[in-house]
Amino acid sequence: MNSQDNFELKIEEMISIRVEEPASTKKNSVWLWLRRIFTLDDVPNQKHHRPVFIIVMCILHIFIHLLKRINITWKDRPFQDSLFHLCMFFIPCMRPTAHNIRVQIVSCKPSMKNATCYYDDALKNICFSFMYPHQLWRMITVNLVHMNLFHLLSNLLRQFVYGILLERKYGSACIAVIYWLSNIGACLSFMIRNRGDRK
Repeated sequence: MNSQDNFELKIEEMISIRVEEPASTKKNSVWLWLRRIFTLDDVPNQKHHRPVFIIVMCILHIFIHLLKRINITWKDRPFQDSLFHLCMFFIPCMRPTAHNIRVQIVSCKPSMKNATCYYDDALKNICFSFMYPHQLWRMITVNLVHMNLFHLLSNLLRQFVYGILLERKYGSACIAVIYWLSNIGACLSFMIRNRGDRK
């Protein structure tokens, strides 16, 4: 055996490749997907943001929904109804109603002593008369109240699935601006579409 054969033998040993069985990824695919949402290193050389705003908003939605379960009386009505009436999107509480509508006589509640009740009095009772009829905070708080548990879960699911991914890419400040502007825009478009109610 000459030196050339020894050299070829060494080369063959150096370039030998060992093939291993690939690890199964089906078991951990859901776990990896969830981990990829919260980790910041899934794509190299790409800036990621932490999904702080969406998580805080989800916690706030759950907290307000649990707050509605408090069994106390406030403003002579159950706290759940009071909180809902104070935060819901109700246009007559947000803009002045025409005079001829406000002076219409309506049926009185048993708790009211006057024999004659006007529509304006009934509205003040529903709207708590605080900043009535300019309660513009309802354009924001309508996003925080939910009719039932299914309504809450459907909103949280959409925020969690889409919101976290968008916030990781664009950042909390950008998503917060888009989140609230879209909410206010939806309320304004509804008010413009129903502007005939003032007549």
